[in-house]
Amino acid sequence: MVNTDTSEGSDIAVITPRIEHNKCQVGKPTALGLMFEITAPVAPVIEATKHKAKALVFVIDRSGSMSGGRLESVKAVLEETLPRLNPEDHIAIVSFDDVAVVNLPLATIKNLDLKNVRKIISDIHTGGSTNLEAGYRLGLKEAEKVTDGVETTVIVLSDGQANAGETDPQALSHIATAATEHLVTTSTIGIGQGYDEDVLGALADGGNGNHIAGITQGEAVDGLQSEIDGLLTKTMVDVTFEIVIGPDFTGNGSKIKAGRKMKKWDYLRTQVKGLLGDLSSGEEKNVFFNIVLDAHQMATPGVKQGIQVTYSYTDVLTGQRITNSETFEIELVAADAWVEPDRDPDIKAELQLVRNQDIMQEAMNLFAQGKEQEANGLLEAAGLQMEEMYAAGNLGSRSSKRMMESSNIFYSMSQIDDLNIKKKMLWEQMNREKRDRRKKDEN
Repeated sequence: MVNTDTSEGSDIAVITPRIEHNKCQVGKPTALGLMFEITAPVAPVIEATKHKAKALVFVIDRSGSMSGGRLESVKAVLEETLPRLNPEDHIAIVSFDDVAVVNLPLATIKNLDLKNVRKIISDIHTGGSTNLEAGYRLGLKEAEKVTDGVETTVIVLSDGQANAGETDPQALSHIATAATEHLVTTSTIGIGQGYDEDVLGALADGGNGNHIAGITQGEAVDGLQSEIDGLLTKTMVDVTFEIVIGPDFTGNGSKIKAGRKMKKWDYLRTQVKGLLGDLSSGEEKNVFFNIVLDAHQMATPGVKQGIQVTYSYTDVLTGQRITNSETFEIELVAADAWVEPDRDPDIKAELQLVRNQDIMQEAMNLFAQGKEQEANGLLEAAGLQMEEMYAAGNLGSRSSKRMMESSNIFYSMSQIDDLNIKKKMLWEQMNREKRDRRKKDEN
């Protein structure tokens, strides 16, 4: 493996590329996994004068369907979140039922009396129907007041049961997408067991944000704090990957597929460039690519230049752009000499975690067809398979933690009796895997 370092500034390796194995069979497409282990730098305590201000616009559902403790949970979540904001950050609060009102106009935290803000939150009470569109549009108007260059996120906290105004998820998604052109991101938190994931998921997808299931108050608090942590403590920005398959392995069967959704993805079969996005302080993330190498029958066996990877990011702490390149050599093996290579167990585990997305989607399809027993069996079997991989004891600490965590989630979902809750947990887990948000115990 050849390493070419073109980085400036910090020489600490925060992105480590690994391949599953280093062999390819002549005349036969050979699959291998490529994984980037990423650990974002931990941000030091940032002085207020150096903090890059952010703006948060909270849009709160106060409709009648939020009674029974749901609105109280939302208010408790906001009150617990206020102390986490920086004095230079901006905040606004909008609430809605059949009409929308601005409870707290956009203001800088340092100019607010937090005791008064808590009273404003406390005075929000449940009312009539659910005109989510009105509340969201009014939230976007508050976001328009933010100074140019300030990163802005609208966070909708609702059960999503829209029954007034625009209720079509796709139409609401288009509104959120239009807002991204003005650098406004939209994230949503679904409150309670019966929230409408179609509406809230569409808003978050269109708004280039995250949708989080807040079935319990604790989950809502954790989700909102995780969302804010991601906004306020980013230390790696615009993480990109470029992967090029060497000329000896560029047959008709060659391809590169990303194991997670990229914000941008330029694909030319044997060369790709993907934009992952940003990482928060101390965040750990594995990014997996499934690569197929193909060599024609006339290719000459031997060690070749196999896969060249280039990865880069902006270090928020130094303001510098860091770029590194590595080339993995691959041995081209004649068919009559081929022996299955030893595979990196951590990458095998990561591949299983990627496949879990397909398993969860299949389970969702089975639930939709009324085949609950079959879906439960599928989830339980996947959980047991991951438990066996974990028990083998050959995984690194990061993969081991993720594998056991995922195994427990699968098994727990298979044991829940309430189908509605189970489907919501399954839907949230599918989206959580895509987001790969940092879990609390990774702090």
